[in-house]
Amino acid sequence: MNFQEFFGEPIFVYTDEDAMNDGELVDVSSLKVRFQNRLINRLTKHVWEEFKPFLIKPEEEEADEIDMNELKSILQTKLQYAYYKGDIWQLPPGLWLIENEVNGWTLMFPEDY
Repeated sequence: MNFQEFFGEPIFVYTDEDAMNDGELVDVSSLKVRFQNRLINRLTKHVWEEFKPFLIKPEEEEADEIDMNELKSILQTKLQYAYYKGDIWQLPPGLWLIENEVNGWTLMFPEDY
């Protein structure tokens, strides 16, 4: 018996596409950062907002100019300290890496789960 047979049709499904359209997920697949042979292709909105102040290019006049190379560097550094605990990959301090429905990883805070 599979999950759907046991529980029946879902009442509501919130897809990756829905979350991207709502701004709850940020697509970072262009960074090409890999972990366990999969891309880290999503950040939750909360993680994005936490990292954003560190990604602003100081020499840019527009405050919204994001340095994606800096984000790539941050992610690659954090991945060096990834550890597996309780069926979840964790990155200090307090981040989770969860496999997602688009064949990659989503970096999130535990409260985003």
